[in-house]
Amino acid sequence: MKFLFFTDTHIRGTNPRARLDDFEKTLYNKFEELLSYVRLNNIDYVLFGGDLLDRPDVSLSVMQKFIDVLNKFPKPIYMVLGNHDIYGQNPNTVNRTIIGILETLGIVWILDDKPVELNDGKVKIKITGSSFTYDIDVDSSKSKYITNKGECDYLIHIAHGMLMEKPFIKEVPHTTIDEIIQRTEADITLCGHYHTGYGIIKIENKYIVNPGAIVRINNSIAEIKRQPSFAVIDINENISVYIEKLKSAPRGEDILDRSFIKIQEQREILFNNIIQTVNTYGEFEMLSINQIVEEVAKKESIPDEIKKEVLDRLTRAHIILSKEVVD
Repeated sequence: MKFLFFTDTHIRGTNPRARLDDFEKTLYNKFEELLSYVRLNNIDYVLFGGDLLDRPDVSLSVMQKFIDVLNKFPKPIYMVLGNHDIYGQNPNTVNRTIIGILETLGIVWILDDKPVELNDGKVKIKITGSSFTYDIDVDSSKSKYITNKGECDYLIHIAHGMLMEKPFIKEVPHTTIDEIIQRTEADITLCGHYHTGYGIIKIENKYIVNPGAIVRINNSIAEIKRQPSFAVIDINENISVYIEKLKSAPRGEDILDRSFIKIQEQREILFNNIIQTVNTYGEFEMLSINQIVEEVAKKESIPDEIKKEVLDRLTRAHIILSKEVVD
């Protein structure tokens, strides 16, 4: 069986500040290229790593043509949800989003509680998934990256989280491959969220794959130099994984504006100062409001039912506020 994996498309109706081109048109061209590759290379199944949308309430006028092209892919597209796809980092809000409609129509399949087994008569492949939640990289058990093979021949796991090759910025919750590689039974772990990606890493016959986002929405040097890519997985008697670069993606130098980089650098300094202040005040190592609630609840021994109510209220507030913001 042959799979195509891509991630982090961030569909939106406006241009990111760093972009000089027509972001929506460029992204649509990338979807068409992926569809053409699927058809020309006999791809059996398409897998997606999260953040299909840049925000959960992208307008139908923007989504219309993207829904049309998604509907032409082999159905369903097996996927997980990213933090931009849902309200309040809560996967339970998906039914209020465009992706909930796509799942109802059978265009996508959200894997979290619905793993899939595929059998072509030669091999049996199981696909599992973990959507983004506020604690995916905070939970010390790293359970959302861990999955069991069961009776299948091969296991593919998809997760949307900061799964990194090596330790990352202290203030950004993340998980290193070393923390999960010995514990997961997945033959292939596919990951989104970290836009720069790191390609293919193979450790003891296990593959960790992040081809990077197929969009570039900031103007960092790394993003300017990076060519958006996707991964192809071919499983027969053995596993073959390789990265393909998107030919329709323009050069970073042609579409990413660096004119306001100094302003961004100053904002980054201020942001880091805020993080340090929060760390000093509450010994926090994260700035997400959900994570702060989790940390406070832990330090103050607040009952789980009260903590859950606080998080639910934050989610509802996020939904209300998002409706008042115009793209």
